[in-house]
Amino acid sequence: MINKVTSGLTWKILSVIRFYRNISIKKKMFLILYIQILIPLIFIGYFSFKTSENLIVEKSKSYSNELLSLVELRLQDTINNLNIISQDLSNDEGIYSALLNYDGNGINKLQDYEVRSHIINAFQQIIPTRTEVSAMCIVTNTVRVIEYDRSSLESDIKSVVLQNYTEIQQLARKAGGSTVWFFDADENAYLVKMIYNKDNYKEMGLSVAQIDKACFEAALGGPESELMMNLTIISPEGTIIYCRNYDSFNKYAEAIQETPNGINGKDKIFIASRTLNDLRWRIATYIPLKQLYVDVEGLRTSMILICLVAILLLSIVSFFVSFDMIKPINQLVNAMKGMNIDKISSSYIEIDRNDELGFLQKTFNTMTKEMDHLVNWIYREQLTRKEAEIKALQSQINPHFLFNTLESINWMAQLNNVPEISDTVSDLSTLLDISIGRDDRLITIEEEFIYIDKYISLLKRRFEDKITLIKEVDPQVLYVKIPRLLIQPLIENAVYHGVENNRGKGIITLVANIKDGLITIEVIDNGTGISSEELAKLNNEMNLDNNTYFKSLSSKKNKSIGIENVNRRIKLFYGENYGLKIESKVYIYTKVSVTLPVQIHNTKEGYYVQGSNN
Repeated sequence: MINKVTSGLTWKILSVIRFYRNISIKKKMFLILYIQILIPLIFIGYFSFKTSENLIVEKSKSYSNELLSLVELRLQDTINNLNIISQDLSNDEGIYSALLNYDGNGINKLQDYEVRSHIINAFQQIIPTRTEVSAMCIVTNTVRVIEYDRSSLESDIKSVVLQNYTEIQQLARKAGGSTVWFFDADENAYLVKMIYNKDNYKEMGLSVAQIDKACFEAALGGPESELMMNLTIISPEGTIIYCRNYDSFNKYAEAIQETPNGINGKDKIFIASRTLNDLRWRIATYIPLKQLYVDVEGLRTSMILICLVAILLLSIVSFFVSFDMIKPINQLVNAMKGMNIDKISSSYIEIDRNDELGFLQKTFNTMTKEMDHLVNWIYREQLTRKEAEIKALQSQINPHFLFNTLESINWMAQLNNVPEISDTVSDLSTLLDISIGRDDRLITIEEEFIYIDKYISLLKRRFEDKITLIKEVDPQVLYVKIPRLLIQPLIENAVYHGVENNRGKGIITLVANIKDGLITIEVIDNGTGISSEELAKLNNEMNLDNNTYFKSLSSKKNKSIGIENVNRRIKLFYGENYGLKIESKVYIYTKVSVTLPVQIHNTKEGYYVQGSNN
């Protein structure tokens, strides 16, 4: 697995390197400049953003802690004042005396009325001075509730106490004479305190005061900041004692429970809270990160704008710098692309600078001059070499041809001793004139075929009717010029290597036509043919380029004269793409095909000369 990962990583790195090497220098310069400027800029912007973000969080923590400390002090003062109200209520002499004299049987209505009157009078003295209290009541041991409401004599406090009496009584007993808070189903707040007999410390009743939550608002102060606007007080049981923004709190209630302090990434809010020591009330506040980071967002926007402006300026500067550096490089590249043998001298570059690129241009111009000199020298040398090679090839054909012709005359003289010898000598004279060449270095195919007719005429004097020449020639071919003696050696080869050894009548077919701008000339005989191994060897030699062929001549023991020399002459004159192709089947036929271009581009140098005038 590790090897696969390493191989994949290596392949990706190599791909990036390959991509970088293949792009243009202009793109490389843009890429490097962007990397040098943008990457540091992005890193600086990113770390500035993160640093600002962290600073804001730290400052928010510090500010929220100070704010919650102040809120805690105010809240504690408010709770202490409310506890004093409960203490005053339970220590009131009128209430204590009324509870002390109350027998609880409910038979003496006069006594019951007097107790109620004493307690109501005590309430009327306490409540007007305590705006935090909405309603108050005393609960006797017989669960008789004597209540008083600020707005009316009838209040909901009685129903609440009766519905939750057992729970309220347990809370009061557990507090052991201290005040305790109770919250009903509607989250109304009540201060509860057990009243004991001062002599025997027996329970005499309960004092219950309903607290107006508006007192918390007055105590905690107004919403001076976003944190104060979201201030919430929660009891240990999860009851909302006080909340300034219920809609927002309900949205983030779960997050506030999950994250007492810090950032909740799920809901994207910052939360701070403190807990009152005695009551374990939790004072919590929060602010969405979007509001907390509003300044950071402005910084990020500024950084993005700075990056965009930097990219724009960088692009402008890069364009001018790259244009100044790429222009001379492109001049060099275009000059190199346009350079060829015929246009070396026209590849010079105008120099208008003295830096390293100017030095390259000067060096290129110097190199161009040297190349122009060398190419011209080598070109003339190659022309001379080819002309010498062609003359050497043609000089090989002439002795061979003369030898065969003289042999034919000798046979005729010995066998016949007749006047036909003069005709033979006449034909021979014509062929010798062709071989030597006098005026035109190129002749038409029609003239070449006339020479072939003369040659066949000579051969018929030897072989009589054993040899027949059939010509299938497109008339358009006759007016195309080719080098001398290009086809005649192929006829000669067909006679001596094909039909001469054939017991039957030898037929040589000469086919010539034009198709798709190419001349195709085929010499076909019905002789003995060539074996597949020898045929493959011959065709391989036909396909050799000129340099390889001439190098191999020194190592060849049996140097062929006819077909190979014609093939070399064609390649030297027309190019490496042209030449001979041989097809054969043993005892059936042999076909030699010549392919030549119709248009011949003559040059000033006559390196294809058939003969010499000297």
